[in-house]
Amino acid sequence: MLGWMCLATIGCSPLAPRPDLSKFYLLAPIASATTATPTNGNLVIGVGPVDFPEYLRRPDIVTRTSPTEIDVSNNNLWGEPLDKNFNRVLRENLAILLNTQNIKAFPWPRDVNVNYQVKVNVQRFEKTSAGQSEIIVQWAIEDGHSGKDLYASETRASTPFGAGDPVGSSALSYNLATLSEAIATEIESLSRRRGS
Repeated sequence: MLGWMCLATIGCSPLAPRPDLSKFYLLAPIASATTATPTNGNLVIGVGPVDFPEYLRRPDIVTRTSPTEIDVSNNNLWGEPLDKNFNRVLRENLAILLNTQNIKAFPWPRDVNVNYQVKVNVQRFEKTSAGQSEIIVQWAIEDGHSGKDLYASETRASTPFGAGDPVGSSALSYNLATLSEAIATEIESLSRRRGS
């Protein structure tokens, strides 16, 4: 009898709705153009393809707990697929840093002629259980017309995150800004050499 009474109340029922504890996060572009580099307004930059590890292609936020182990959160989620968020913010950062809106996402239409193509291979982009956010990215710049390799590099950065950044999204955004600045600096250098 008591069992039936318990099931009849919402608090005792195993079918009672549980509160949704999910929280959603996004990467953020750089905040200002204080470091913007003046460049040719006709310069067209193509970004992509951007290759992302499969273990990061999930809505759940990943924490690396050891070189061979990751923890996947049940409640902390990305507000959009991380690879798409990464790609979008990278383009926004380059637009600010290079002072141009001519940033095209791969694949771009055939009638669009890009001056430089930036190819990105993300090796690591997550927070760790030690309170750090990490990025390891291999990237290359190609001539947009000939496809010739012009420059290749690897960016590694690590930024601590604290209580105000529980999933490391702000720290990861900072790491992405570091990558963006490295790419923008080299594009500006290539553009100057080409123009001279």
